[in-house]
Amino acid sequence: MRWFFFVIALVPFSGWAVEVSQSIVVPEVVRFANIQLKLTRGARKRVQEKVNQLTRSQKLFNQILERTHLFFPFIEKILADENVPDDFKFQAVHESMLVGHAVSHTADVGFWQIQKATGLGLRLTIDHLVDERMHLIQSTKAAARFLKIHNQYFDSWLGALLAYNRGRAGAVKIFPKKDYGAKVVRLDDKTDHYVISVIATKVAFGKVAGKKKHSKLKLFVYKQGHHGQRLENIAAHLKIEEKLLYEHNRWLRTDVVPHGTKCSLLVPFLHTHAHIHPVLKLPLRNRAQKQTVAGKQLTQPNRIDYAKYIKSTFPAITALKDARSARLAKVNGRLAIVAKKGDTIPYLAKLVNVGIDKFLLINEIKKNHQLVPGAVYYYSLKGSKGGTHYHVVALGEDIWGIAQQYGMKQSALLAKNRMQAVEPLEKGRVLWLRFIRPRTIPVEYYNVDAALNAQ
Repeated sequence: MRWFFFVIALVPFSGWAVEVSQSIVVPEVVRFANIQLKLTRGARKRVQEKVNQLTRSQKLFNQILERTHLFFPFIEKILADENVPDDFKFQAVHESMLVGHAVSHTADVGFWQIQKATGLGLRLTIDHLVDERMHLIQSTKAAARFLKIHNQYFDSWLGALLAYNRGRAGAVKIFPKKDYGAKVVRLDDKTDHYVISVIATKVAFGKVAGKKKHSKLKLFVYKQGHHGQRLENIAAHLKIEEKLLYEHNRWLRTDVVPHGTKCSLLVPFLHTHAHIHPVLKLPLRNRAQKQTVAGKQLTQPNRIDYAKYIKSTFPAITALKDARSARLAKVNGRLAIVAKKGDTIPYLAKLVNVGIDKFLLINEIKKNHQLVPGAVYYYSLKGSKGGTHYHVVALGEDIWGIAQQYGMKQSALLAKNRMQAVEPLEKGRVLWLRFIRPRTIPVEYYNVDAALNAQ
């Protein structure tokens, strides 16, 4: 299993627990994807060790089991529609424990732990608005396509399973030629660990996974009516918790469902919920309203609500308990010091025990820079992204000050906004902080005064 980090309790859990038998015995023969796998003593020992790991924690086992009850009906249908053996649903359990927003240390993402380049090659949308690797339906369809491609090459679903993890070139090196097209395959103590792990996952969960309803929830798919709508409005309309709706739609990187996405909205309802309509009946929002102010096109787009970015909560400052100075802090997660009136660059550099040249380099300033009282100056490297998606420029702000506010390098801020060089900023301009503004989206200006007056 790939190593990844996530919150275990993705969905509510209650009393549909299964008492895990600590004596699940791995048989000598296991069927997987219509292949009869004969396990040697060494292979059985390895599978048994993995089964024991999966069943050791009663709590974790039942949390995963709950997710199979919720997600397996969708995965099973997609695999059947794609003519992929049903057993591959246990591969998804192995990959992510069915946590849709799981991210591995190698940046594999989602239910099926798909790398970005692979996902794009499988026609998944991965951009600043959407990451379909985290979408249950889209990612399962992509994984099925990927497995079918490899099955055609190896004439073996077992070879396809191995290639999913190792890549085709890697699988060719270790998958025996005699097993191409074979309906009976022998696994031994040298069999690849990935194959052993997926087989063990089937043995551990096979008899109970997806066999019941989830203890509290039923997942419903909305294919129409959700585009252009905010998640908070959808949640309020359906009378469900916004947090719960968000948890099952981590594929969204904004709080508005983009008009162009082919992703369905996954909505969790309580079993006791009233009748569910297949189409959302929210009032449609108006298209972007445009007006001109001083010759500039002012856009109030329905795609993103920029109002919440006017009064930024950044920089996020946490004081350090450091004897050198009470002004030392962590700012945006980076080491920094807050300047005071009368400070000089050499004095601050000495306080933080950093050479003057390095202090200048980190903060992208020159020796004649006039320190700004109350501003933060870093003594650990700034990053390439901000802690929020956008910044709406206030009167008098400049590129350096905004980059400093979010702990970003100026070059990164310029690149994300397709700016070739530092230039004056006009009030209301929307700057991108986490992703590069697509070429198809023009520079936008937000009516700051109108937004503030409306609050």
